[in-house]
Amino acid sequence: MEKIEVQFKKLVDYARIPEYETRGAAGCDISVAILEEVVLYPHEVKTLPTGFAIKIPDSYEAQIRSRSGMAKKGIVVVNSPATIDSEHVGEVQVLLLNVSDKPVRVLPEQKVAQIVFSPVVRAQFADE
Repeated sequence: MEKIEVQFKKLVDYARIPEYETRGAAGCDISVAILEEVVLYPHEVKTLPTGFAIKIPDSYEAQIRSRSGMAKKGIVVVNSPATIDSEHVGEVQVLLLNVSDKPVRVLPEQKVAQIVFSPVVRAQFADE
């Protein structure tokens, strides 16, 4: 399995580093960096902070995706997969949508999404 070095910077003390839950997991779980619970009401979209920034090596990207445990509750990443390229320098944030018909609570440090790293392949377009 290929490994890449991704630089990680906490922007707040209570941010959690993404972590692989199992040895064979393709994605790292991402937790929110909030101090109080947030409620997402039915069909509501909210941007939640992770409290960290990352620097992805050139020729790689990261994709933010929904977690199955959250999707079962009705919470999904709106723009899944959300792409973060190697030029991104700001905080990683997660755009969540409640697709259920009930309010759903998001708790401090709750794992809400996952991040997957992949090599980037650029297309060269040929005019016919």
